[in-house]
Amino acid sequence: MSLLKFCFLRAVSIISIISANSFAFLNNGVPACRMSRSSSTTTTLKMVFGPKQALAIEKRKNPQAFESTIQGLMKTKGLSRADAEKRYGEFLLDPDGFALRAAEAERRQAGYKDWIEQAVAKSDDPEGTRKRIEDFTNTNRIKGTAIMILGSAALLAYASSNPYVPPAN
Repeated sequence: MSLLKFCFLRAVSIISIISANSFAFLNNGVPACRMSRSSSTTTTLKMVFGPKQALAIEKRKNPQAFESTIQGLMKTKGLSRADAEKRYGEFLLDPDGFALRAAEAERRQAGYKDWIEQAVAKSDDPEGTRKRIEDFTNTNRIKGTAIMILGSAALLAYASSNPYVPPAN
């Protein structure tokens, strides 16, 4: 791999990481942090770097693996080439969000109202699973409450021992 190509791919990966964690420039060129509500409950930033760009980079980076992946999607999911490329581009852009949206779609298709109901229904020990989930939820609720109380107490103690004195005019 040439040094120029390596530097280009490195720069693109760094830019994609930065853009995923910062403000995006939308079509009008004004910096904004607009959140769009997708069909899932998660929100995503509308970014300049999208599925088509991720797909183009992957295609240039490794054409054989790209073609193999597209052909595999077409065969296993029964998709057209355009749909397979769109799906793969969405996966490349946000793998975690893609997996969460797919799990949510599967959950809805099976008729479960939430992930807890699905986990309990698919478990070999439904009551044990429900109890573990409830214990986990309660323990973390108590921990969160304790952290907020301790933080508030520390802030109150600091504020009472170091009162704000406005500067003299």
